[in-house]
Amino acid sequence: MKKLLLFCVLVASPAWIFAQDMPSMPLTDIKDGQPLAEVLVELEKSYPVRFFFASEWLEPYTVDSQFKGMPIKSVLDELLRGSDIRYSYRFGYAVIFIRDPQRALEHEARLKTAIAKKKTIESRELGDRRKYKPGNRATITGNVKDESTRHPMAGVTVLVNDVETTATDEKGNYTINVLAGENIIHFKSVNFRERVVDARIYSSATLDIILEEAPTILDEVLISEQAVLNRRISQTSLRITDMKRAPTFLGEVDLIKQVQNQPGVTTVGEVAQGFNVRGGGVDQNLVLYDGVPVFNTSHALGFFTAFNADAVSQVSFYKGGIPAEFGGRVSSVLDIKSKEGPLDKWHGGGGIGILSSYLTAGGPVKRDTSSIMASVRSSYSDWVLKTIKSNYQDIQSASVSFYDASLKYTHKVNNKSKLTLSGYTSYDRFSLTNDTLYTSRNIAASIHYDRTFTEKLFGTLSVSFGKYTYGTSDDDPTQAYDLSYGITYPSVKLDFNYEGEHKLSFGVHHTWYDFVPGRLEATQSESIVKNIDMGHERSSESALYFSDAFYWREKFLLEAGLRASFFNRVGEGVTYHYAEGQPRLRQNITDSTVYKGGESMKTYFGLEPRVSLRYTLDAFASIKLGYNRMYQYMHLISNTAAVTPVDIWQSSNTYFKPQIADQVSLGYYRAINENMYEAYVEGFYKVTQNVLDFRDGASLILNKNLETTLLPGDAEAYGVEVSSSKIKGRLLGSLSYTYSRSWRKVDGAWEEEKINDGNRYPSNYDQPHVVQLNWRYGLSRRIFFSGTFVYHTGRPMSLPISGYIVDGVPVITFSDRNKYRIPDYHRLDLALIIEGTHKRKKILDGTWVISFYNAYGRKNAYAVFFQDNGKGFYNPYKLSVVGTIVPSVTYSFKF
Repeated sequence: MKKLLLFCVLVASPAWIFAQDMPSMPLTDIKDGQPLAEVLVELEKSYPVRFFFASEWLEPYTVDSQFKGMPIKSVLDELLRGSDIRYSYRFGYAVIFIRDPQRALEHEARLKTAIAKKKTIESRELGDRRKYKPGNRATITGNVKDESTRHPMAGVTVLVNDVETTATDEKGNYTINVLAGENIIHFKSVNFRERVVDARIYSSATLDIILEEAPTILDEVLISEQAVLNRRISQTSLRITDMKRAPTFLGEVDLIKQVQNQPGVTTVGEVAQGFNVRGGGVDQNLVLYDGVPVFNTSHALGFFTAFNADAVSQVSFYKGGIPAEFGGRVSSVLDIKSKEGPLDKWHGGGGIGILSSYLTAGGPVKRDTSSIMASVRSSYSDWVLKTIKSNYQDIQSASVSFYDASLKYTHKVNNKSKLTLSGYTSYDRFSLTNDTLYTSRNIAASIHYDRTFTEKLFGTLSVSFGKYTYGTSDDDPTQAYDLSYGITYPSVKLDFNYEGEHKLSFGVHHTWYDFVPGRLEATQSESIVKNIDMGHERSSESALYFSDAFYWREKFLLEAGLRASFFNRVGEGVTYHYAEGQPRLRQNITDSTVYKGGESMKTYFGLEPRVSLRYTLDAFASIKLGYNRMYQYMHLISNTAAVTPVDIWQSSNTYFKPQIADQVSLGYYRAINENMYEAYVEGFYKVTQNVLDFRDGASLILNKNLETTLLPGDAEAYGVEVSSSKIKGRLLGSLSYTYSRSWRKVDGAWEEEKINDGNRYPSNYDQPHVVQLNWRYGLSRRIFFSGTFVYHTGRPMSLPISGYIVDGVPVITFSDRNKYRIPDYHRLDLALIIEGTHKRKKILDGTWVISFYNAYGRKNAYAVFFQDNGKGFYNPYKLSVVGTIVPSVTYSFKF
């Protein structure tokens, strides 16, 4: 046998051997399932030919009756297509088989590279030997868990032969299609030891992996679903570690601020609630906490985030190419998953800041069966507000208090089922003067039942309850009042996922809404305020969805889906009718229709196609294309650029049609210098129908005829996002530039139904130029210096351009809508992070963060307002909320 193998190697050299045409040798007498090696031996008896091969090479190959009468050359070409076996006819009689050495050499090189990097390599055999055929492809599925907590790990990169890659989903599952044979599989996640598996893959199989936590090292590498080549178009996974090492305002780790630092995302001001994505409004972002929508994402009217980062395990952010499972908003999805408690032992942590503190703890209720995770954060002082230099006249007399808390219970019913109970609540109390008080509260609770039906089919049943209440009150006896709003929204969802060569997702969702659009009550007997109750507005929203993701011709990853949404506005309620041929004004009301409880008032239906395509150019570059249509059946009624405590959430009805957005995204993505750098350029174009904007002089609060003050129009947004990142080494960071425009156009049939004379105008949050720079430099293994710089064009506004007096009354003429802009915004934040020792076994691990917000003390304008100069005219003043450097010191710990 050794001589035969040596002979095969020698004759394979093309330097002195030339191939010849093989004579026709048809197969005449064959049996189904007959080994190929046996067939070749029989041919040697009938023809003057010799076949040279190693028997184990041809062991997987058999012939059947379909090859009867075919020449042996055609049979060999068919059987060996795509394999690493080659053959050649030589010397007029010899058919010599060789194995292509390229794959073996590449395999050996990868092993040597892993060994040189001191990585532990384990050997595994996967699949059934009897099913192995060289050249066939096999599907490897599995689950990745954290060794210490036994929790599923999302965003773990699974890399095969440095070419094919995927990432685990939120349940830690992965699926990848590979070529059968010898493969090197890497499992990588930040702050965990990489596992390398030398796998001999015979057929489709399961490979479950447990990753061990590792200390942070100086040359930190960012390898996760965040990797630019792996994620779907317009998707980002935010890492909690990065948030904790970034500069903060008053020491508060801020998830929403990190979202605002993403390319294509802006905010209208320093302390504005919410964020604007690709020219969309703050109401067009779907924020989910364990699957439940959250309407208020900040504390203290925008100063701080409403989510405790220490209670969060995973954050996924979608700006485009949004999966079919998400719906109800037209701009973006921010999907937040909270931590589950460990099943083996108790862990926890906390933090002490100058404004608030938090504590998180979790552990087993019953070892290896059930666990609990709890977190609470609360403010305890508002003295900082009194020290901030600002020309906002009331900020030094302001008072702020807030808290948020979460609780998660997980119970492993059996090896195939899991029950999870999740709860979250937040509360805010904020006052700018001694009398006026603003309050808001979020409640989000859910029950999830996860079931594994087969190795590839998973299902989740979710029942949830959400509530958001907000409002203002005043204690002045002569005008004491309580103005309140609210939304209650229970829901039920059933979702299924199938993991295979085709990754299928499908399900059904239903949500019931109960709106309180305004209730005004006098709270003292001498108050002159009249009680007004707007009643309730009720509606339901349902959806069916299906999506499929699969590889086509190896280099194409196609994800296509369809979501069908249904909306029904039901009574009690009143629909007012207006005179035909007249603008929709209150004086033109002619009649009304009264609907009883549960009676259908208006129904809408929408089809929402979703497509995402990734074409892999090579191991370091890809092109991605995405398209999605989204329906939004809820509207935020506001005449300001940011959310305020008296804004109104309104469901679609007879006059307010659902917003419909169509977005196309196209991008080029590249890894550079052995994945040390990542860069991409991505363009987008989005149009949105039925966007509401307010008529000049509109009165929105407690208005029973909102359709007379709000006008439907169209929105258009487009732009280009350019980003580069360094993800290896002592210095990590990213630099991005975004050029984008956001336009509105309201052009009704009547002059009263036009804005800006029917011409398009910039939206309130149009900011053409945005530059964002983030970096982190490792001074040592424990000490980091980080910073953030942001610049963006000042947002638009309308200005008074002239004034005159008529009969002693001053009259002001304003410019076209949003014709001018406030000054440009820029800010630098710095932080020094000092972490504890990286010993694996220690009782307490502490971290100090010294942060400087607005490091060079710029007085950025939040708005420009006008004040009567005593002569009937108004002078402009720039409103700056935070106009000085704000230092802070925070200590956090974990155990």
